[in-house]
Amino acid sequence: MRSLLAKLLPLADKGILSKTENSTLILSGFRNDIDPEALQAEIEAEWLELARQEAANRIKNALIAASERLRPDDFTDLMTKLQLGRIADSERQTLNAYYDALDALEREAKALLQKLEKAESVEVVNKIPWPEWVGWEPLPLRFELEVEQTYPEASNK
Repeated sequence: MRSLLAKLLPLADKGILSKTENSTLILSGFRNDIDPEALQAEIEAEWLELARQEAANRIKNALIAASERLRPDDFTDLMTKLQLGRIADSERQTLNAYYDALDALEREAKALLQKLEKAESVEVVNKIPWPEWVGWEPLPLRFELEVEQTYPEASNK
């Protein structure tokens, strides 16, 4: 989850290590001066909002990628012909089909964002019927923070 990692990276020693077991995201690599219990409580309070941010980012990125995939290869030429009034009916239909598909994706993205706002838990976010174009991967329902103990190097005397 990029939203979570962006929040936690400043608290890392050399980086954040993450692994997922069952529905739990386990994060380690924090500095020794971090209070894991306090940080855990802070993240738990923000967990749903972080999940919503992550999902909204995925929707927006997937919408951009899907619109690029749908765009006709000769889109620039078609737009130029349209502006010059020299577009053929078949070319106009190609543009109309592209814009219709783009409008449908944008409506679907808007509906997903509305469902996301109403979600009351990360589990509900995961259960939203995500369309294939979003490429949704369920988010972990829980997380656990680990502060690894580091030991001072033995000095050579």
